[in-house]
Amino acid sequence: MSKSDRVVKFRRRRTINIGIIIFLILFIYIAINIYIYFTKEHISIYEVQEGYNTMDSRVTGMVLREERLVTTAKAGYVFYFQKEGARVAKNSSVYSVDDSTNIMDMITGSDDFITLSEDNSKQFQYEVKKFHTLYSDYDFSYVYDFKADVESTMLDILNQTMIDKGLQIEQDTGFQFTYEVFRSDTSGIISYHMDNYETVTKDALNKGMFNLKNYQNTSLRRSDMVSINTPVYKLITSESWSIVLPLTEEQHEKLQDKSKVDFTILNNDFTSSAPINIFKNPIDASYYAELTMDKHLSNYLDYRFLDIELHLDTAHGLKVPLSAITSKDFYLVPLSYFTVGGNSDEEGLIKEEYDKDTGDVKLIFVPADIYNQDDIYGFVDTNLFSPNTWIRSTEGNRYQLSMTNKLTGVYNVNMGYAVFKRIEIIYQNEAYCIVDKNTTYGLSLYDHIALDAETVVEQKIIY
Repeated sequence: MSKSDRVVKFRRRRTINIGIIIFLILFIYIAINIYIYFTKEHISIYEVQEGYNTMDSRVTGMVLREERLVTTAKAGYVFYFQKEGARVAKNSSVYSVDDSTNIMDMITGSDDFITLSEDNSKQFQYEVKKFHTLYSDYDFSYVYDFKADVESTMLDILNQTMIDKGLQIEQDTGFQFTYEVFRSDTSGIISYHMDNYETVTKDALNKGMFNLKNYQNTSLRRSDMVSINTPVYKLITSESWSIVLPLTEEQHEKLQDKSKVDFTILNNDFTSSAPINIFKNPIDASYYAELTMDKHLSNYLDYRFLDIELHLDTAHGLKVPLSAITSKDFYLVPLSYFTVGGNSDEEGLIKEEYDKDTGDVKLIFVPADIYNQDDIYGFVDTNLFSPNTWIRSTEGNRYQLSMTNKLTGVYNVNMGYAVFKRIEIIYQNEAYCIVDKNTTYGLSLYDHIALDAETVVEQKIIY
């Protein structure tokens, strides 16, 4: 027998690759989770916020300011130095007028730099020192004053530079230099809009003025030549302003005894409060309310009319979308059956439980919160007891859990699963409601709730 005949071949044992198995397990796990994610119905979450509602209190108000139109004393092309809403001091440069645009085009097209003279530098140093002396952490108006003073100084330097350059261009080109700078005769706020309501006072109001169909707000900035006495800008000379509101009879009754009122300007959702003055207009015998303001004027320079929401009959609480609201059945349990037991001070009920082997009745204490109650019954969560469960009072009386009633609420999802929370609605409209924030077993500020109650199953994990 040859050696080759004595060789026995063994099958090679297959080894298990642990890495491949782990990879397959992870792949299957990820695939299942991806499938669940794309096939399950996603739940939108809403964070509970404070809210309020006002009833029958929206009204369009007219803004009255101390303002006047400034007209030009010279015909020509107008060039403005101040921006809309700029605060200017007395004698500040506001605009210039030129008979033609030839020299102005050459000046503005030049790349020359403006250099400060020694007098200019001293003027800037003076403004900075004055600001440093007057500055206070409690009065921010000094910052605005400083800004206005510096801008005014810069414009004066710019104007003088332009005049010097204009005269030089006149000598070099032969163009006639007619550039003339006009200054403000008093301090105030610049506006470049006109609506012909600038001279209206509250005594001259009538309800026809609140008709916005014919209202026109015209821009005063123009690129064409203007004639003498054309309005070129508007100067608002006081920070005090007012909003005048035409009142209905109901609004007048609610406001007539008030000296101050809270309100929201709906145009930019700004909430404030202001002294209120009710007056009767002698022209149309209608009642009006005047809200007096001394701040925030610059926010509404372009507005003559504001949409106001007066905070009357306000319902304060927590704001909840109507889509989040649901209802749930609760057992009605006589209050006399509630007791304190177990190893704690928790309130609950004593239920009967039968031993299947012996037939004996066991009395078991079950903690049970009272979600709501009236003079006779307490509301108990139906998840705690099966239907028709018998309970006992401490006096030995028996009661079968069968009668139910509904409570209104939402599903709280703070813990990752849906928990019913009772709500008490104090106001409701077509989109949301305001609920009492002091409801027992109710909602708290910043709670997370399901936006659509129909997509949620109670006690089910949502994430």
